[in-house]
Amino acid sequence: MSKQLVFIDDSGDPGFKAGASSSTFVMASAIFIDSESAQLVDDAISQYRRSLGWKDSHEFKFRTTAKPIKLEFLRIVNQYNFDIYAVYVDKAKYPNMFKLAANDKLYNWSTKELLAIMPLEDAAIRMDGKYTRQYKLRVKTYIRRELNSGENKKVADFDTSDSRRDNLIQLTDIIVGSINRSLQKEKTDSDEYINIIRKKIVELKSLDLM
Repeated sequence: MSKQLVFIDDSGDPGFKAGASSSTFVMASAIFIDSESAQLVDDAISQYRRSLGWKDSHEFKFRTTAKPIKLEFLRIVNQYNFDIYAVYVDKAKYPNMFKLAANDKLYNWSTKELLAIMPLEDAAIRMDGKYTRQYKLRVKTYIRRELNSGENKKVADFDTSDSRRDNLIQLTDIIVGSINRSLQKEKTDSDEYINIIRKKIVELKSLDLM
């Protein structure tokens, strides 16, 4: 049987530096039941890129891609079968935390919380290759101790992937960016992106730092 395929990315930053850090930090996943389902979305993204006249190396990224293109991207992928899980921290709720340098801790904790809410079963997990080697090792350790310690092996494989060559990491970038934008209620387009994919969001969990 084909493995689940899981793609993970984040939006915002994990820092707590007053006046410089983002007000929210979000980590999200796109889960496909098998490789066939994932390939359909991969192909659809490639086809959309070609329709725009872009080179194969041109990335879809929430931060830099034009709004009409992002909206159409979401409409296209929304036709396919996958689920979304996400966790987020509203850092504005914790003003005293801005005195701390807790970047690694927030990354690690958010990853663990996201993995905990997903219904993993013999999953192959891919994260954006921007993550450090130390972070990757911590995630592998957590998976081994917490997710693969019993009889049921929840994660069969874990690795990072270069977003420039991975359409489904780019998909997750657009998804997590859309969720983060929805938390920024001061933005006039805060709900435009998430409204397209809202029915695919199985769980969006607010994390409590206290």
